[in-house]
Amino acid sequence: MKTRKFRSLNLGKLTVVAAISLIIGIWIGAWWWVSNPSDFIKSLTTQPLADTFSSVNALFAGLACAGVLITIYLQMRELSVTADDLKKTAEANTATARAISDTALANGEMARASLKVAIHADERSVLDLFQVYCSQYFQDVKNSSMSVLIPCVASKEYFDFVVSRFFVADQLPLPPSCWGRVSKVTYSKSYEEFIIQEQHHRYKLDELINFFTMLTGRDNACEIILRCDFSYSWWRPLFWMIASQQERRINECPRVRAYATPLYFLKAVKKLDEIYGFEPFSSDAEMWDFIVHHPKIQSYNLDPAHGAHLSRSAV
Repeated sequence: MKTRKFRSLNLGKLTVVAAISLIIGIWIGAWWWVSNPSDFIKSLTTQPLADTFSSVNALFAGLACAGVLITIYLQMRELSVTADDLKKTAEANTATARAISDTALANGEMARASLKVAIHADERSVLDLFQVYCSQYFQDVKNSSMSVLIPCVASKEYFDFVVSRFFVADQLPLPPSCWGRVSKVTYSKSYEEFIIQEQHHRYKLDELINFFTMLTGRDNACEIILRCDFSYSWWRPLFWMIASQQERRINECPRVRAYATPLYFLKAVKKLDEIYGFEPFSSDAEMWDFIVHHPKIQSYNLDPAHGAHLSRSAV
């Protein structure tokens, strides 16, 4: 490849040198011709040498003019070709832009279709969860959960014990002293019977919390959640009690925080508030005022120790 370019370059140089040599040769030949005029030239003109040589100058001037005209013609052809190329390039760019636009529109349609599918899938999953919520099995889950939540309202000691059991570190023992208040709101006949049943009920409470956490994970199904009756107005004060105390314990106990997994229940409760149109609490004190004044909470023999450090008013 390099050899061909080198040969082409040499050929061009030789052509230029040959042309220059030819021109110089014509000039020298013309000088010699007019300097040694033959009888033939003398018979044609009697003009001086300079005037005779002017014809050669006129010849080269004409050739130069012709060269300029040829150059202009070639440049015009080149400009025409360039214009055609630019036109074709513009047409190609227009076609490319049109293709990109069509592709973008197609992608937009696909995105909208995918969103519709996702929304439909989320709505379908919510309906499936609602069927689970209404099932006989889950009725047992709700009943067992209430068997834990109501004693949590009645006894602050038992409440702290239950919350500690959501974490793997620094779990509190079940305090026998809580039985005095718990016995007033439980179906258990004795403390021993309560101990036997209590663990089973707490496992069901875990199921209930996980259920609502999964329910609020459907970002595209808020409308269908709102239209389904998940009895959130009943669960709300109890959920806020559990979720807020979970957050407080993980913030106050370094060992608990070191071994705990991320808390999703508080986010789930806030999401449920948003879906069902409840105003967010501006402070913990406002939240506890809502809890302690809630009619269902008061009917569960609320322990005055709940939120005593935050509530703005006594119960």
